[in-house]
Amino acid sequence: HALLFYSLGKYYLVDSGYPTFMGFLGPYKKTRYHLPQFRIGPRIRGRVEVFNYYHSSLRSTIERAFGLCKARWKILGNMPPFALKTQNQIIVACMAIHNFIQRNDKSDGEFDSLDEDNEYIDSDEDESEVGPSTTTWEEPDAQSTLQMERFRESLKNMFPTRI
Repeated sequence: HALLFYSLGKYYLVDSGYPTFMGFLGPYKKTRYHLPQFRIGPRIRGRVEVFNYYHSSLRSTIERAFGLCKARWKILGNMPPFALKTQNQIIVACMAIHNFIQRNDKSDGEFDSLDEDNEYIDSDEDESEVGPSTTTWEEPDAQSTLQMERFRESLKNMFPTRI
C-alpha cells in the first residue's frame, strides 16, 4: 500500500484485488505477478510481464518497509482509535524518529536485526482500519478506468521487452 496521491502525480500501488480506477495503479491480471513465480519460472518476457515484475518487486519492498517499522513501533501495528489526524501524526512521528536514528546511529542493532531477514514481510492478515475514517471512495466509472489503463500502458511501454 504505497502512500501516494494521484492529485500530486502519484498513485496508490495496489494489488490485483482492487478495481482499476483513478489513482490506483494495479498489475496486469492473468499474467505472472508474484516474485516467486518469476524466480522459478521461465525468463521474464514481454512488457506486461516486465511491468508486473517491477510492480510486484516495488510492492514487496514497500510492504517489507512498513512491516519493519511496525515491528519496531508497536503502536503502528495496533493503532488506538484516535482521530484520523492524530493517527497520521503518530505515523509521521514514528517515521521521523526512525529516520533520525538511521542517520545518527549507524549501529542500530534492533532495526538491523529485522533488516537482515531478507524474506521478512509484514504478516498482518487483517488490514482493516481501526477507528473512525473520513475517507470515502467513489465507485470507478468507465472514464477513470480507461484513463488509468492508458496511464499503465504508457508506463509499460517504457520498459524493455525482457530482463
